[in-house]
Amino acid sequence: MEGQVSLVFKYQTSKPFLTYLKELSLEDVKHYMYILLNAVDHLAEQGVMHRDIKPNNFLYDPATRTGLLIDFGLSEIAVNSETGRPIKLPDNEQVKKIVQL
Repeated sequence: MEGQVSLVFKYQTSKPFLTYLKELSLEDVKHYMYILLNAVDHLAEQGVMHRDIKPNNFLYDPATRTGLLIDFGLSEIAVNSETGRPIKLPDNEQVKKIVQL
């Protein structure tokens, strides 16, 4: 379809988020958040703002302790108005503090 971009990702096993609230330990929840925030930090380094982060857009597999941020339909790329190139977003200190927990 013209004007549409599709991304193909590896298969990621996941369950509905509410299932994790009952199953995961505190350490598992910390790891879940760590993986999610690292994904957000990586996007910010590339100049990408996801703009729709919610449990349904983060696929997590506790067995492999891996996660995948999906659904970039609302995302934006920060662009330098002079060069037209993507720019790194300013470091978000709040995200850094949470990741360090």
